[in-house]
Amino acid sequence: MRTQAIRLILLALTFAGLTFAQPQIGGGTCSNASLSGNYWLSADGREVSSGTFNAVSQSVGTISFDGKGNFSLATTKNTNSATAQPITGNGTYSIPANCFGTLTAGGTTFSLVVWAGGKSFNVIESDSSGNVSSASGGPLPSACATSTLSGAFAVSGNGFLLSGSTITGVVTINGILQFDGAGNVGSNVTFAGEGQESPGNGQGTYTVNTPSSCLGSITFPDKNGNTVVSFVISNPTGGDFQYIASINGAIFSGGAHPVFSNPSQLVTNGASFVGDVVAPGSIFSIFGRDLGPNPGAYGSEIPLPTNVGGTSVTVNGEDAPIFYAGARQINAQMPLDVKPGLATVKVTNGTTPSNSAAVYVPSAAPGIFTYGPNNHAVVINPHGATNSDAIPAHVGDEVVAYFTGGGPVNPSGPWTTGAAAPPGESPLASNNFSVTVNGKPAQVDYIGLTGGSVGLYQANFVIPQVAAGDHPLVITISGIASKAATISIAD
Repeated sequence: MRTQAIRLILLALTFAGLTFAQPQIGGGTCSNASLSGNYWLSADGREVSSGTFNAVSQSVGTISFDGKGNFSLATTKNTNSATAQPITGNGTYSIPANCFGTLTAGGTTFSLVVWAGGKSFNVIESDSSGNVSSASGGPLPSACATSTLSGAFAVSGNGFLLSGSTITGVVTINGILQFDGAGNVGSNVTFAGEGQESPGNGQGTYTVNTPSSCLGSITFPDKNGNTVVSFVISNPTGGDFQYIASINGAIFSGGAHPVFSNPSQLVTNGASFVGDVVAPGSIFSIFGRDLGPNPGAYGSEIPLPTNVGGTSVTVNGEDAPIFYAGARQINAQMPLDVKPGLATVKVTNGTTPSNSAAVYVPSAAPGIFTYGPNNHAVVINPHGATNSDAIPAHVGDEVVAYFTGGGPVNPSGPWTTGAAAPPGESPLASNNFSVTVNGKPAQVDYIGLTGGSVGLYQANFVIPQVAAGDHPLVITISGIASKAATISIAD
């Protein structure tokens, strides 16, 4: 019966394979270049004999593909015999057009499947001795920090109970890890195994070891020794991580996901509300709960205050000027001297600090101010009226669009954090910018700071030749495009 079942499976797969020769709507092809760059990796291995687990392994780490058929990896591995073993290596891979190829390491060849257009992959391997291995991975974030993990994460996993190096049973874990974004973590989890459930509550510490690799570790001290968790952040927004853990008498592997939105996504451009991208000098918004006074309060004077209604905001420990502070939202200015890269944002309401959150700070990240339900750009027409469906602009008109996140400028006078921009023209320092309407480039007569305002930029441009109607307006600076906003054009 087993042989017959295998034949039927192979027959089904053979006929299924014929569909690749048929015309397809959509689709594409793969090559070695489909995997290129740094990826997270999570792997499991088992040696099974007569239905009994003789050996198991669990690992997490990183793997780097060169897009030409070579890779290198760095992982941490737990087995039933040893824990926290560093493993490094390299090998080759081959991806044909159908995305189903091979990966070879240490003399072993694995089946490799690439999916999501090269954003993810799976590998498996089995041999005649009963060894079975599998792994999966996807792109790493561009950089990580301890504050990348912040807030409540739902954690789950599966593992094995051990007596020495002998596998005696299986166990699962489910619960919540609460990260403060500053290196402290609390656990409220349940372990289930051998027909029993037991709580696993405690306080520990964590760190991201190297920002470029997004690897890290968590330590929970307990009476039987330390519970050590090794992890790799596995989501480009920092919203997930894969882990392995060694607990007295057990090893685990699994994943964790934010219970709510990852805090980094709730530190946003103050105009477009795009998360996790805030340039120095720009207006940014923070969303959450119990952030500030209720009702909210405004920073009504310029230079802007750094404490409004008892609420303050720091970026890498530096006070940020505040436009508005309320219970659910804060609007502030990113300090001008924050260096590009990852920054840590923290709110203090009275004497109570929030969790810390990571935010990516590029040199520029434009966001166009909008109004109304249709995401209409704040654009001023030639005669001073705000652009709208009822009051459109015309081809050839010079109009002014307002945005934030323009980045460095050549200021016409002193320009400091929280103070009004100097009068006169302060054009962008970069010449790498464009304004498009419905994808067509516009002539830009000025793009830079708006004098007398804080964190505000403007683009003076001429409407290109486009048809009448509502069209997307996009501002791009140093290769970073704004979220599209709507501009109305008439004949």
